[in-house]
Amino acid sequence: MTKTFWTPAGIARLVPDRLSTGTKLLLILTVALLPLGLIALFASIQSAQSKQAQRETDAHVIATAEARQIDILLLRGSTLIRTGLSARMRDRQRCDALQDRATSILGPGTHFAVFDGDGHALCATDDFDVGSEPPPALPAGLELRASEAPKGLRFVVAGPGGRYGVGELPTPLLQRVLAIGNTKQGIRLGSGPAALLISEAPEPGLFDRHVTVRAPVAGGQTMLTLELVSNPVTATEILLVLLPLLMWGAAAAIGWVVADQLLLRPLAQLQRAVAACGTTGQPLSMPRLTTPAREIKDLGEAFATTTAQLVKREAELEQGLEHQVRLTREVHHRVKNNLQVVASLINLHSRGTAGDVAAAYASIQRRVDALAVVHRNHYAELEENRGVALRSIVAELAGNLRGGVEPGMPQLAITLDMVPAYVTQDVAVPVAFLLTEIVELVMACDPAGSIAITLAPDTAPDRAVFTIAAPGLTHDACRDYPSMVRFQRIVTGLARQLRAPLDYDAERGIYSITLNAVPQR
Repeated sequence: MTKTFWTPAGIARLVPDRLSTGTKLLLILTVALLPLGLIALFASIQSAQSKQAQRETDAHVIATAEARQIDILLLRGSTLIRTGLSARMRDRQRCDALQDRATSILGPGTHFAVFDGDGHALCATDDFDVGSEPPPALPAGLELRASEAPKGLRFVVAGPGGRYGVGELPTPLLQRVLAIGNTKQGIRLGSGPAALLISEAPEPGLFDRHVTVRAPVAGGQTMLTLELVSNPVTATEILLVLLPLLMWGAAAAIGWVVADQLLLRPLAQLQRAVAACGTTGQPLSMPRLTTPAREIKDLGEAFATTTAQLVKREAELEQGLEHQVRLTREVHHRVKNNLQVVASLINLHSRGTAGDVAAAYASIQRRVDALAVVHRNHYAELEENRGVALRSIVAELAGNLRGGVEPGMPQLAITLDMVPAYVTQDVAVPVAFLLTEIVELVMACDPAGSIAITLAPDTAPDRAVFTIAAPGLTHDACRDYPSMVRFQRIVTGLARQLRAPLDYDAERGIYSITLNAVPQR
């Protein structure tokens, strides 16, 4: 799973199917290029961090150099004070000479004072409020002193015979020696309330770089803190950091635009043209495909060729179907004519006959009429391919059977109660013959009787019960009918063609059979 996740196929399995192909492609390209974008982003961040580390190193070098400058000032000041400690400072002239020398060596504004072993001031610069400065803790060396509101860097130097000296490097001197000309540089000696602020750094802006480093002064007795506010982050540097993300997004967007404009949109145009061709039935009208992809153009040409062939074949099929319809109508017309010729011949031969011969001709005539009725209804002009309307066939057959009774003979009463339903020709022909056989039986057994024909829906939606009821169909009425065995054999064979059992109620005189029928909508 891990090895195949970053492949296009692995990513495509995670994309929802409901999204469009263009959106899917954009998501796949975005996820696929994400590792490269992250790698480039991390490299840019690492480069920015390296530059920051370099700036901190440079700031530490500056802080060390400034701390060394302060150490040099302290060394000069301590040397000057030791010179005064070794001489006799009770003479005012010598004290003035030491002050002049301090001004020439350290610069104006430098303060110092020399004390004897009892803490009395022997010599001091003007306006130097030294107060009761205690002697140093160590008999040799230099010791820095802190004050609550320092005006400079104060130090104490021990001398021979318990004498000691106090010096103070003022803040302007330190600013001048350290060359504080950069307003974005802050220097502070010490920490807390006794810290000496040499220069104050400005508040860093939103994009300013702020670096703080420390360096020891006077052998580590205090620390110099350097706050350096360098140039702000430029738009170029921000762009260099964000360039990998921009490249990642641009690559995904360009890939999506190329695929959408040069592949997906031409395919969508081709799809709409093919769909329009399917609805209109006309040859494919090729749209103007604005794509350099030769494969899509070849696909469009293949579609155009195929649809032209399909339209041509459909036209040929329509012509063949029309020809077939004409042939079918011609066959129907000839069959109808042939049935009419047969009926006319039977009618001609039956003239002048009587008795059993006339009855035989009438029986044949009725069966030919039944077949003609089924044929005429099956090939009706208003046929909707739903089958034959069974009620129309039965009604026409009933009318023909009643009309076929010889003059002077009793008229048979036939009533119909049938739901509208359609049957196939395979069902209609046996039903017509079955109805003819049963009605002929009633005409022989009870000529003046009545017949009730019904068609009712069955419990199944595609089934109907066809029923013929007549008093002349009872067992007592047909007991003396000479052709009863032949009648039963014929109706049983017809029922077998209908693939259903023929039920007979001898007490009530009812024949019923279940048919395959489609109800009228």
